[in-house]
Amino acid sequence: MKILVLTDAFLPDHTGGISKSLLPEVEAFVSLGNKVTVITRSSKPDQPKYEVRKNYELYRYFSPHKKSFFYKTYPIFSLLELPYLISSLHRQKQFDVAYVHNPFQANALRKVLPKLPCLYVYHASTYSEIKIDNLKGKYGIFKPIVSIVNKWIKSLEGKVLNNADQIIVRSQFMMEDMNNLYENINSEKIAVLPLCVDTERFCCVDNNIEARQRLGLPEDKYILLTVRRLVARMGIENLISAMPSVIEKFPNILLLIGGTGYLEENLWQMIQQYKLEKNVKLLGFLPEEKLPTYYQAANLFVLPTLAYEGFGLVTIESLACGTPVLATPVGASPELLKPLGKDLLFKDSTPKAISEGIILCLTEGLNQYTRTKCSNYCLDNYSKIQIGRLLESILTKLITY
Repeated sequence: MKILVLTDAFLPDHTGGISKSLLPEVEAFVSLGNKVTVITRSSKPDQPKYEVRKNYELYRYFSPHKKSFFYKTYPIFSLLELPYLISSLHRQKQFDVAYVHNPFQANALRKVLPKLPCLYVYHASTYSEIKIDNLKGKYGIFKPIVSIVNKWIKSLEGKVLNNADQIIVRSQFMMEDMNNLYENINSEKIAVLPLCVDTERFCCVDNNIEARQRLGLPEDKYILLTVRRLVARMGIENLISAMPSVIEKFPNILLLIGGTGYLEENLWQMIQQYKLEKNVKLLGFLPEEKLPTYYQAANLFVLPTLAYEGFGLVTIESLACGTPVLATPVGASPELLKPLGKDLLFKDSTPKAISEGIILCLTEGLNQYTRTKCSNYCLDNYSKIQIGRLLESILTKLITY
C-alpha cells in the first residue's frame, strides 16, 4: 500500500503524545512492506521541507514557528497551504489511502482528494481541549475570541468525523466522548484500537540502580515520577498537594515532575509554599532519549489527571519499562490499568486520595515480579508490530471496500 500520513506534529519536531505514538506505527507500516509518506507542518524556521527517513519520506509545509507572534494561527496554514502539497504529491505517488490525525488536515485532504479512502483518528476532541484550556486562562485576554472561534472548530470537527470512511478511537472512553459530542456518527465505521509503544526502547531492567546512576539520581530514595504537560487538566497541583502527607510517612521520597507548560510558575510557588524543595523537583523538558531511563529509575509513575485522559501514552511507556503506574480513575486510565489490578487506581482525583494510594502502594512494597508483570502486559497488548498489523488490516479493508 501507498499510505499518506497527515499529522500536526511528528518526532523529533514535537515530543507530545500523538507525534510520539505515530512514529512506531509508521515504522511498523514500513516493516510490513508499505510505502509511507508523512506530511506535517513546520515548527521551526530552519527545518527542511523534505527528508528521507528510515525507508519513508517526510514533508513539511509552512506554518508559523513556536516563537512567532502568529503561532496560534497555524490551523489556518493547514487549511490553506496543505491542499497544494497533498495534490502535488498525489500526482507523483498515487496514494491508496490516508491516515489522518488532525481535523484541520482532514479538511484540507477532503478539499483536493475527496475520494481517497480516509482513516481518521479521534485522539481527543480539539474543541474540548481548547475549551478546557480557555476556561483555565491559557489564552488570556483573547478568551472571548477563542470561545467564538471554538464553535467553528466544533462544527468543522463534526464534519470531518462524518466524512471519514473509518474512525479509530484509542479507548472506550474516547468512543463515549465522541458520541456525546457528535451524535450522528455512524457507529459501524468506528473501531477502538489502542496506541502502541516501542518495547525495544521502553524496556524493563533488572534493577533501577544503573538507571539512577546514569541520571545522577539518589540510589537510596523512593522515586515517584510524572511526565506531563503542565496544564490545568493534568492535575499536577493535586499531586503536589498530596506530597506533605506522603513525606510524613516516607520522608526519604523524591517526586520528579517532567514537562513544561503555562502552570510551571504556579507549581513552583506551591512547592515553596509547602516547603517541599527537598522532596519535589521540577525537571522541565525531558529529552526523548533520556525518557526510558527516567521510567526505569522510578519506583512508581503517578498520573494525577483531572480530566480528559484519552489514552495515556505515558502509562504504557512506564509499564513497558517495568514501572507500575498509579492513576486517578479518569478517562481511559481504568481501561488500561484494571487488568493489572484495581489497586493501581486512586479512589478519586483529590489530593487525599492520591496521598493514600501512594502510601498504600509503598507500604505494601514492590518487587521484581511486579515490574516484570507490568512489562509483559505491554509486550502482550501494546507492541508496535501488533498494533501495526491491526492498522494495516483496517487500511486494506478501506481500499478494497
